[in-house]
Amino acid sequence: MPDPTVLLSPSDPAWDEWLGRAPHDFYHRAAYHAFAERMGEGRAWMVVHGTPERFMAWPYVASFEDGRTDANSVYGYTGPVGLGLDDTEFLARAWSEIRAAWADQELVTLFTRFHPLLQNWRHCEGFHGDELTPGGEVLHLGRSVSIDLTHDRETRRRLYPKVLRQEIKESERAGLVVERDSEWSTYPTFAELYRATMRNNEASERYMFSDRYFEALRDALGSLGHLAVAKVEGEAAAILLLTVCGDIAEAHLTGVNAKFRALSPLKGLLDGVADIARSLGATRLHLGAGRGGHEDSLFEFKARFSSVRHDFKVGRWILDKSAYRALLCAHCGDAAPDVGYFPAYRAPIAVATGH
Repeated sequence: MPDPTVLLSPSDPAWDEWLGRAPHDFYHRAAYHAFAERMGEGRAWMVVHGTPERFMAWPYVASFEDGRTDANSVYGYTGPVGLGLDDTEFLARAWSEIRAAWADQELVTLFTRFHPLLQNWRHCEGFHGDELTPGGEVLHLGRSVSIDLTHDRETRRRLYPKVLRQEIKESERAGLVVERDSEWSTYPTFAELYRATMRNNEASERYMFSDRYFEALRDALGSLGHLAVAKVEGEAAAILLLTVCGDIAEAHLTGVNAKFRALSPLKGLLDGVADIARSLGATRLHLGAGRGGHEDSLFEFKARFSSVRHDFKVGRWILDKSAYRALLCAHCGDAAPDVGYFPAYRAPIAVATGH
């Protein structure tokens, strides 16, 4: 009898039951996908092929717009998880059956950000869509950074560059202390500091999360979410939203108080967060990649805390070439499509005007 394939919605308890059988992160969880759905990212689904002993589970959000349906990752790192995924014959069957489920949903394209720590891109490098994606199907964007939490604080700090150790000690002498806010009393302040930090960094409007977003996010994270605060004389200098799922901790979102920028409080906060995450059972603290996966100034800042690197890759598949070509033609007309943008029929169109 062939292995079954099922589509699950976030309200189905089976979603997290499947995930509980394999390594995963909070980004994969049903509650986080239900949250993404409420925030308008699309309809959340997880397709599962196999049995509890050997399976592939792939969560995603499907968005319908202008007659096209695309599957995407939620905000964060997802991609497929499962058991027995080193079996190439099973992988081929799973991909075929999962693609059939996506065809039933009339999905045109699929985009996913793979999880750097889980390295789940390894299971997908042989997967192909209805036609090859221009520019490649599994792309390497850069590297991300994580801190090894099996080391205690003293050992971990010895591995920091000398200047970073000195900067953290200077902030401590200036009165900076890091605490876990178990009551979430500083959460409203965190939302304000986060948005101020995004404005200071000239971030896109899509990252200016509302109070409604933050309230729903806290509910979605539940016991997996934790708040860490760096304070100076009782005032918040920087706040970080931390998640711990199994042995993986994520430095999810941060906000810095401009009043204390000269003190560079985020350095002391990240050092303290490593202690908090370790106390909560995590063995790895993922700091993430640079902007857009690039090894930029943000990446270099994170890289000061650890020499551990992970490949950051994304997957891009054309699932229905006829629909894709029709949408591309309607979108681009006579203009050449931007193959660096996926799907290309969502790329901005430059309009030339004459005088």
